[in-house]
Amino acid sequence: MSDLKGKKVLVFGDSIMYGSGNGGFGVGEFLAKDLGMECIKYAVGGARAGYVAGKSWLAEQVEKAIKAGERADYIVFDGFTNDCNISEGTTLPDVPLGDIPEGYRCVEVSGLKKEGSDFSECFQSVIYTLLLHFPEAKILFVRPHNMGRRDDVLQKLYGERAIEICEKWGVPYVDLYKNSGLNTFLPVHRDMFTCDSYGWGRGDCTHPNEKGYRLKYMPLIESAIKSI
Repeated sequence: MSDLKGKKVLVFGDSIMYGSGNGGFGVGEFLAKDLGMECIKYAVGGARAGYVAGKSWLAEQVEKAIKAGERADYIVFDGFTNDCNISEGTTLPDVPLGDIPEGYRCVEVSGLKKEGSDFSECFQSVIYTLLLHFPEAKILFVRPHNMGRRDDVLQKLYGERAIEICEKWGVPYVDLYKNSGLNTFLPVHRDMFTCDSYGWGRGDCTHPNEKGYRLKYMPLIESAIKSI
């Protein structure tokens, strides 16, 4: 704990980073409690990497932190769970996957277009902007668990794309989809490790409860934070 105590961590992303369904006690709060880090949270439930009207946009979270003059020792973020969501009444993901822009000359998040944006371009822009504005920070991307409320093919496709972009830019990541063992297609995992966010009398598949964070998320995330 002594190495990380007092270190500032900025947290960006969606409801899993925020702690929705767990009283707002998410990844950053666990890092503060377990490791003594100072958590500044910009994550918002429902956030997307690509722009969707009326939803939090990861690009705007990052831009807000930059405008606030934040400094960071560490940055932890996620993003794609809602991009690959298929909203009711539609047949396509909320945000198209797109292609990875070539090279390393990128647009900062402040210059991204909203309408017609895609996941790959926006996700790469987020990473580029974080590297540019927080050059001393250690950055960690979190790929969430295997979710029973997301199309199996799509969540794998978007998750692998996110990791591909992280590898392009040399950004470390923790792959909970592959390495946490949490698979909420299994009813026992769904009910034991995720919140009953909607009063269904069962877990919602998506939002970790206290046990889900404590047993499935934080051991891998905290190990990764300590190693980068």
